[in-house]
Amino acid sequence: MKVIALLMFLGEPAVLKEHTLMENFGECLAKKRVASRNSNNATYQCAEVQAIVKDGKIISIASN
Repeated sequence: MKVIALLMFLGEPAVLKEHTLMENFGECLAKKRVASRNSNNATYQCAEVQAIVKDGKIISIASN
């Protein structure tokens, strides 16, 4: 199913380390702004992803 997710990337080259399910892009962008201000070594991105969701949490993201 396609969902909106806040993705956190770490390292060089950037590697996906965490993903969080969001209700909509507005919520995602607000949380991205807060996370970006509080982190100096992670990169955050809001994206629509193909994911497996269980109990309101992303279990895995399909690679394209």
